[in-house]
Amino acid sequence: MTEANLQNQLYQWCTDKNHPVTIDNCGACTIGKADLLSITKAHLVHEFEIKCTVADFQRDFEDKDTKHDRLDRADNRLMPLPNYFWFATPPDLLALDDIPDYAGLMIVDDDCNEAKPAPRIHSDNLSDKDRRYIERGLTYRYWGQR
Repeated sequence: MTEANLQNQLYQWCTDKNHPVTIDNCGACTIGKADLLSITKAHLVHEFEIKCTVADFQRDFEDKDTKHDRLDRADNRLMPLPNYFWFATPPDLLALDDIPDYAGLMIVDDDCNEAKPAPRIHSDNLSDKDRRYIERGLTYRYWGQR
């Protein structure tokens, strides 16, 4: 199962949850680029980090140790964090014990299964600044692909 397949299934899950905005490969509201970012009607942000191999999952903690440290401490001061952080994987890739306390685990196959619901990291709503950044990025993406 490819990252694009997982993104498509996650998009459907977000749509079923009535999230009005879901964007793949988005750099807003996160450190680095989110594989999938979804925003609820209440302006809460879900970030999905897609992992297709165990090695990729393990590498995430080496390459992005600052991000995971900030997520673990709910440190939302310097750069906004998502309200919810998920690892999304194909079935049977990770055990629940592999998932940090601040993250959820979404198992993606023909549908999405919340194997471990993501806890809320913080309660701050998406800022107007970040909303405008997302809107500008979507505008550039649309006109760049048109």
